[in-house]
Amino acid sequence: SAVNIIKGLQFITEVKKLEGKQPMMVECFATWCPPCRKAIPHLAKMHEEYKNVFIVSVSTETEKEVNNLKANMPLMSKYNLALDATGNLDKLMEENEVGGIPHAFIFNAEDKLVWHGHPMSGECSEWLKKLNEAK
Repeated sequence: SAVNIIKGLQFITEVKKLEGKQPMMVECFATWCPPCRKAIPHLAKMHEEYKNVFIVSVSTETEKEVNNLKANMPLMSKYNLALDATGNLDKLMEENEVGGIPHAFIFNAEDKLVWHGHPMSGECSEWLKKLNEAK
């Protein structure tokens, strides 16, 4: 579940806390991945736009690696950024046969996975918009 994943995260930036039951998007990224870096401005915008959705960008790298990238990408301090050392994220990716990143997983307020795919896709934005308005 997304709630379990989020509970196990080590936050580097926490601009918003998970409040009760709300839709969630967990985005998997890595600092060495150019398409992930390209998605950063988009994530900052999503965080601004879909305020009812808890959005977090997660890496399985070290704090140092993520902080080094964050130092060069000020937009990364505008949304939730976290590390996962629990293996939960890798498990979620494996269960859904996801090989590449960036990859976003969207869960509804009942913590049910409703969509997963590229965070910059139109479909991703449509789901976020729909869940954001469902409040």
